[in-house]
Amino acid sequence: MSGFEVAGIVLGSIPIVVSALQCYMNGLGTLQNFRSCKRILKSLILTLKTEHANLQNIYEKLLTGIAPQTRIEEMIRDPFGHLWREEEIFNKLRLRLWSSLQVFDDRVQDMREAIEEMMEKLNIGTDGKVGGCDRCCASTNSEQTDWTDSSSIKKQFRRATFILQKSNHEEALTRIRDGVSALQRLAVLNTDLESQRKSRSQGRLNKLVNGMLSGIYHALRSTMTCKCSDLHDVGLRLTPPSRTVIPEDDDEDIIKELQFRLAVSYLMASQADTSKQWNEILLKNGEDLKTSTVSFTAQKTATLRKTVGFAVPSTTCSTNSQQSQTVVIESALSNLTLNTLRTMSDLTCSKQISNLCEAMQTMGKKKQGERCGHIQHCHMNQTQKYDVYTLECLGSCDEWSLVPLKQVLQDPALLYGDKLRLAWMIACGVLQMQGTPWVADIPRSEDIFIAQKGGVHQFQHVFVLRHFPEYPRVNASVSPTNPFMLYLGILLIELILGQSIATLDSPQTQTLEPGLPRHILDYEAANKLLGRVMMIGGSGYYNAVERCLRSDMQIGTSGNSCCFQGDVISGVLDPLEQDLRRLVA
Repeated sequence: MSGFEVAGIVLGSIPIVVSALQCYMNGLGTLQNFRSCKRILKSLILTLKTEHANLQNIYEKLLTGIAPQTRIEEMIRDPFGHLWREEEIFNKLRLRLWSSLQVFDDRVQDMREAIEEMMEKLNIGTDGKVGGCDRCCASTNSEQTDWTDSSSIKKQFRRATFILQKSNHEEALTRIRDGVSALQRLAVLNTDLESQRKSRSQGRLNKLVNGMLSGIYHALRSTMTCKCSDLHDVGLRLTPPSRTVIPEDDDEDIIKELQFRLAVSYLMASQADTSKQWNEILLKNGEDLKTSTVSFTAQKTATLRKTVGFAVPSTTCSTNSQQSQTVVIESALSNLTLNTLRTMSDLTCSKQISNLCEAMQTMGKKKQGERCGHIQHCHMNQTQKYDVYTLECLGSCDEWSLVPLKQVLQDPALLYGDKLRLAWMIACGVLQMQGTPWVADIPRSEDIFIAQKGGVHQFQHVFVLRHFPEYPRVNASVSPTNPFMLYLGILLIELILGQSIATLDSPQTQTLEPGLPRHILDYEAANKLLGRVMMIGGSGYYNAVERCLRSDMQIGTSGNSCCFQGDVISGVLDPLEQDLRRLVA
């Protein structure tokens, strides 16, 4: 049970104690000798109600911006509800609390123990009822019980005198008050620092994903050993990260959670025509047999959180094949949940897939979730393995294909909400992949692809493409500034305005001095379109585009890439994310 779930239990338990105290006070109403006890009860009730109200305010402060207002109200109203166990909310809370998460957990746990001690002293059962009463403590308007029964009056005197002594509850009340005060300070200070921490978290995650994507790219290239006449199209799906990284998280643990989907097209050896079939597979960081066994066994008894359990069969891969293929990768950066996960007890060693094209011939016969081997990449005398799991068949190329974003810009089905979501996904993904072989030095709308299924564009499925075998690249002209951010901004302009920059370019820009560099001309053209971006996209979209255009990133090593710089990340992604959150709410 997470500390956040315990926080909900604390919030819901205080009213139970208050109701129990009210139950005692109602029972003492006719006994004149208990007037002093009634004053103590009123004081206890008022103190607990005050701390309960403070705790509600603290949780509302912590949850504002993390969960929609309607959910916040539901969580406050139902502190024992399922929303307190929702992982998406907890991950965002981890980012907000940062390194204070453990302190938060310890505080709410101490408050819970203090409340449980009070409940025990007040003789409150697990069902919320006070011992000796035949009514629920939550009801304060029910009839009196056996408090006025003369046969038990002496017993009740002694019992009530002990139970209602203020000193019996002073320590628990102090712990509750101290806990609420500490949580209030944590909420205020951590909320104020969240924006800076979020960009640092994103930068660190981007760096880890960036390195893993490079390794995946080289591992895939080493498996493209079939003698196909056509190039292999390889696409990477852009998925914004939902994994929260805090200082206490270890890099190796984060990398183990990163998962990647591939949609692989291939020709069956027996096919007479040239139509391709698509299989969907999943890649994740390779683990040895012992680690995999422990992980998979735990999946049977524990709640799924950040890892995915799969069956692990062996597979035999040949090195000869004449079939052409296309590979599409989906970057699922956290918590991939599948409804049909399988766990097999007969774990066997994973075999290396040296020819992915030939491996596709048998993957369609495997059960969903089976591990069919691994691909690997050797670098600096180290071998990195990536386990491959089968998922599902996507159908033929007539049923599922990729369409350039440039051809989709004017699709009437592409509504404002779709454009905003696409802009956020593209910006996240492109910044994440900068400096890897997956993305060009200058991102353009013709390099971004949208999935099409059954003739309908799937705007939530966005890809970039590479081709194998790889030919030497033509080095881009050296510029005193890095145009990467400029062209990301232009791509966002094209998306929101529904036209390419060439179509939107004004005659005045086209007549500028012909000797000017291309990126200067494109900058001038984009700068003149900012007014239209503001009118159509709104202030958040405008701020994101303007930050891209104004970013004057110096060319340097990949370690200084803008995808790792927090100010760039926050300046571009935060306005888009805020607009998207408001739209969804």
